[in-house]
Amino acid sequence: MERTGILLGICLGLTSFSILQGSVFGAVLPSIVEEFGVDWSIIGVAMSVWTVISALSPMFFGRFVHRLHPMNSMALVMMMLSIPTILVAFVKDFFSLNVVKIVGSLAAPFSYPLAAKVVEMYVDSRKRGIATAIYNTGSMIGLALGYAVVALAGGYWKRSMITGGFLGVIYVPVAYILWKSLLESKVQRKLEWNDSQKRSHVSFKRVFSIVLWLSFGHFSAVYTWNLMFNWLSTFLVREIQLGYSFIALVLGIMAVVSSVMEVFVGLWSDRVRGMRGRLIPLYTGLFPSAFLLILSTLSTNSLLTSILMGFSILFWRLSTPSFWAIFGDLIPQEHFEKASSIYVGAVLLSGIASSIMNGYIVSLTGSMKYAILLSAFILILSPIFFTVAGKVGTRI
Repeated sequence: MERTGILLGICLGLTSFSILQGSVFGAVLPSIVEEFGVDWSIIGVAMSVWTVISALSPMFFGRFVHRLHPMNSMALVMMMLSIPTILVAFVKDFFSLNVVKIVGSLAAPFSYPLAAKVVEMYVDSRKRGIATAIYNTGSMIGLALGYAVVALAGGYWKRSMITGGFLGVIYVPVAYILWKSLLESKVQRKLEWNDSQKRSHVSFKRVFSIVLWLSFGHFSAVYTWNLMFNWLSTFLVREIQLGYSFIALVLGIMAVVSSVMEVFVGLWSDRVRGMRGRLIPLYTGLFPSAFLLILSTLSTNSLLTSILMGFSILFWRLSTPSFWAIFGDLIPQEHFEKASSIYVGAVLLSGIASSIMNGYIVSLTGSMKYAILLSAFILILSPIFFTVAGKVGTRI
């Protein structure tokens, strides 16, 4: 039990600090746009290009990353994310910024697949929902940490980037020490056990239809998360004119609350079992989240708007334990690498679409409200797609 907790702690650190690298950048995005004097539509296109690089990365580096020892893979990914974050503070022009962000983009698609793979390999399937919920809280923790770093850095974007990247670098030796001292023997036995398991003999052609529907659902859900992750400060700081300290405080409280809620949802999902236990959190989380997003665009009070946006994020978080738990339930281990590349590719594609659309809408209208409305309507489709994936997967 203790070793499982340490293993999940390492996975949680991987997701939290990898998300932190992006959330710090998203938090200081208005300052970076002002620093380099670029139009919002241009930064939107640039962010979409970085996401395209991330989408292509698994095709070229996926096999290499997944064949390394799990801890080596996690260390490599974290360093490739953290060092470019630090280097952003030292770039002199928009071209150099793009070069550094492209390097970091190569590692962006691997954090969650690696955590999911570790859970699938080393955690009992009856506890996979709670395990997934634990490392999934890293996305909210990382987002809150990003704004906390910016607040503690006094809003200075260069200092914020250096601090965020340094925290990621520190994670690597700490995780190595924990893995080597407490987990190595257990992990080796588990690896040997997995090698001896029988394969499912389900062809990837049959699995592809499941992956396709899962990817549609993931795209629709994460399109909204990309808006929250990369464009939240553009709305709350630039448009609503809230301070970083206030946003960090609210997100910090939400990170604690949502983490507890996600763990309970994961526990409940494991007890219910089957697709019903995975799908109910999607409906109870994503539908209210979309409704609250719509309400936030109608509010004229900045405090009320921030509260509505906060509760929208909170409800969205209820669905997160199901994303990778459903994937782990439906996809045979022998097809995990190929299927996870497609599944993550849908997330990255949503980032491309979100960056282009949000940048264009802000440039055209001067407001994030219309981008938020579009995101809400896309979000409603997500549980429906996951339901179809569950039915197809159960039939196969």
